[in-house]
Amino acid sequence: MRTKIITILTVGLIAFGLTTCASPNWPAYRYTGLRQGNQPAATPLSDPTKVPTLAVRWTFTPPNGEGGSFYASPIIVKDRLFIGSTSGYFYALDAGTGSLLWQFPAHGHPLMGTCAGGGFPQTFGQYGVMSSAADLDGNVVFGAPDPDPATDLGRGSARLWELQESTGSLVWKSDVVAHVTGCTPGAINPPELHERIAYSAPLALQTTIYVGVHDAGDDPIQNGKVMAVDPATGHLLPGFSYTSTGTRGGGVWNGPALDLSGGVLFTTGNTRCDAAGCQGTCDALGNPTGEPSPNRGLSMMKVDPTTGVPTWQFQAVPYCEDNDPDWAAGVTVMLTSCGELAASVEKDGWTYALDGKSGSCTWQFPPTAGPSCKFPKGVNNLHGDTRYLGPGAAWNDVLIINTGGEALVHDGASAGFGRLHALNACATDEAHRVRWLVDVPHSTVGAGFGYSLGAPTVTGGIVYVTTDQGHVVALADPSVAPPAGYRCSDIDFATMATCTAAGYAWVPIPKVLADVPLDGSSAAGTRNEAAIASGKLFVGTTGGHVYMLSP
Repeated sequence: MRTKIITILTVGLIAFGLTTCASPNWPAYRYTGLRQGNQPAATPLSDPTKVPTLAVRWTFTPPNGEGGSFYASPIIVKDRLFIGSTSGYFYALDAGTGSLLWQFPAHGHPLMGTCAGGGFPQTFGQYGVMSSAADLDGNVVFGAPDPDPATDLGRGSARLWELQESTGSLVWKSDVVAHVTGCTPGAINPPELHERIAYSAPLALQTTIYVGVHDAGDDPIQNGKVMAVDPATGHLLPGFSYTSTGTRGGGVWNGPALDLSGGVLFTTGNTRCDAAGCQGTCDALGNPTGEPSPNRGLSMMKVDPTTGVPTWQFQAVPYCEDNDPDWAAGVTVMLTSCGELAASVEKDGWTYALDGKSGSCTWQFPPTAGPSCKFPKGVNNLHGDTRYLGPGAAWNDVLIINTGGEALVHDGASAGFGRLHALNACATDEAHRVRWLVDVPHSTVGAGFGYSLGAPTVTGGIVYVTTDQGHVVALADPSVAPPAGYRCSDIDFATMATCTAAGYAWVPIPKVLADVPLDGSSAAGTRNEAAIASGKLFVGTTGGHVYMLSP
């Protein structure tokens, strides 16, 4: 087993460009399997004197009126850009000019199923390509529904697809990893499967490709899964199995991550209630009857890369306080001066950093649940369907993330929409946890239904983030450029005296170096990122355009 894990780690790091030299490419969602969102190669995009000239250099619009939205983020490999659309097409572009190199499939043959329903974007099998791709040895891998009538009657059961990067030729389509067995929403008996890959970006290693699966349709919602595929053939690997136990829930909405031990990490959705009702009952003290056992919902998980058996599980919200705060953002693996951490924000706005080896909680932000970071039973109005969905970016010992903040409990979860925090992952006390925070311009702050910001990316201390009002914003860490001002780490305190007296810190507001408008549609999507490659920035929007920006 140890030999196998070392092999997976070694080839995985090579496959994702994690060598001693920085890669100018952006070969996977969040740059590598660590999902750090950090481009280490120095370019004009990491130079604060050059970033203010950032501007759009080309725009791509899908040909033939194909339309669609870009909820997937681009990857860039050897001057080629790869991205899928909700129209069902997957495109390869010249990264220098934006010209179309090829598309899959040919025009007129979209990768979509026939089932629809459940409310946008919760369609069953008709969502096109929302999965960001991954590079693997000159081929590109992504997830999407299969329109073939021979596949579950063409309803939209999903597979992984591997194409040659140079030509777009099909290498293989995998066995079905997400089944759609019917088109009826609501509670029926027997329940249908409405499984989707949707937003899960594959973790593509030379030995194994992993992808998350969730369910849509609430009829009742079915088990979440992580599937493992042989990269040589596309066949499912029979030795690997991860399925959330119990009867409902635990969906995996995010792309699995890889840690330095070779473990596979991801987060899971709710298990208690959906449109079909709640499993079991809860008394006034928060004690449940009918909780799945074991309950894999609302958790950060690490599983064995060969078997899928959980190595550890962390679950902060008790079953009876589960009001649908699906943990959907995915894991950022941080390699810090205080050790390897697994960090993520839950949908309710709380952020966690766990010890990568044991899964024990190192810190919670804000620190409201005590040393264990686990909430008590019977406090039933904090953990609902709010929209912190974007993974964080790791830069040295700093986690840059859209999170609820110190004022989360008394201001409400939505107050942090549109706000980025930089958190000191190795701070020895909570008064020094916040490095800086900023209300990102041209994003929806403190209102709406989330999706205000995409997933931040970073290079050399310059942070790039996309917004729901269709902008790309560049921010400078105060170590890179002087701050624009200062504010309290708890936004409810207006002066330094009241801030520090309450035990909080007076922290910098990072300077905005660039703020570039795009097409006016959302550039944030659900967890869209601005990919950084060869001194250029690449962004897709829900308005159906892909942009390249550079200083």
